[in-house]
Amino acid sequence: MTTKNKLYLGLSILVLLLTFVAILKNFETITFLGMKTELIWIPIWIAVVILPLLNVYEIAVTNEEYSKFYWLGLLLNIITILFILRDYKMELLP
Repeated sequence: MTTKNKLYLGLSILVLLLTFVAILKNFETITFLGMKTELIWIPIWIAVVILPLLNVYEIAVTNEEYSKFYWLGLLLNIITILFILRDYKMELLP
């Protein structure tokens, strides 16, 4: 099971780096589900939805051992979500 926690952490780091690349560079714009977006944002949005859920699940299931990789991955997912909210100019509070 040691490879799964490093895999989730690696994917979280990859999504954070992809988010920085998507914020700083311009890519081809496409229409996806009626919304105009750049092509790189589609896998980022999918990963931002799935990865935190996987990390929380693994933290809840592996409660007998210390799961620092899952916690670190979850923290990186939250940071990624905050950068995406900032880039799309979404406000959490009115």
